[in-house]
Amino acid sequence: MAKTKIEWAEKVWNPVTGCTKVSEGCRNCYAERMAKRLAGRCGYPEAPNQFSVTMHPEKLEEPLHWKKPARIFVDSMGDLFHPQVPDTFIDQVFWIMMMAPIHTFIILTKRPKRMVEWVNKDYQNPLPNVWLGASVEDQKTADERIPWLLQTPAAVRFVSVEPMLGPVDLKMTVHFIGGSIGVKDWHPDWTICGGETGPGARPIQLEWAESLLNQCLAANIPFFFKSWGEYYPAQRVINGKQITEMMRIGRKLSGRILNGKEWDECPQINNNNAEK
Repeated sequence: MAKTKIEWAEKVWNPVTGCTKVSEGCRNCYAERMAKRLAGRCGYPEAPNQFSVTMHPEKLEEPLHWKKPARIFVDSMGDLFHPQVPDTFIDQVFWIMMMAPIHTFIILTKRPKRMVEWVNKDYQNPLPNVWLGASVEDQKTADERIPWLLQTPAAVRFVSVEPMLGPVDLKMTVHFIGGSIGVKDWHPDWTICGGETGPGARPIQLEWAESLLNQCLAANIPFFFKSWGEYYPAQRVINGKQITEMMRIGRKLSGRILNGKEWDECPQINNNNAEK
């Protein structure tokens, strides 16, 4: 159950499940679809409350029993910093991560303001094996969320642009609340990018993905392209002019090739699970 097909992780750990929608990136939430299938099983509440925010204290110690170092996605089925998750439970999650230094724990949130508030209260000495990230889908959410991420102490701070629903210019997000910093003073330690999957998926555009890749290459930021989602950029000739059109062919066929290669870059880390 802990193994995952998520390309940038090896295991998932869900001490919290369930969430509520906060932006357009949530519209076709894969976790909500999965929770619907698991309603009443595997610790999920019965329908129609299967995606209600739920703490699972019985799962807290799971990583302590995993002996092989792994990259672990924390709360792939929820958001650890959802307002309904008590500070005391977040404390317990971080305590377990501190007790399992062989693993790298990757936490992704759409609520980085809550993350900053918790960090300032309870987490002023970052753990070397915990990466903290903000999930964004377009420039609006990047400008809203990344400034909070910038104020969050962490061994690795990263941005996940998935599902990518619009272009994202990372340089436009380097403004603190109540102040500003220069563009050269900060960049993410890692950037993930991917298209949307599942019923109702909206297409990513080739130029959006290429722009984000080029920003990362220029700033030497590790870049991970997760997938095209349900669509793939196909070349067509119309009226003698070659154009790129996103065609829906399904995730299995669309693959992960961007500009001729798979991008699997990860940041350099310093704990026992170190890798490039």
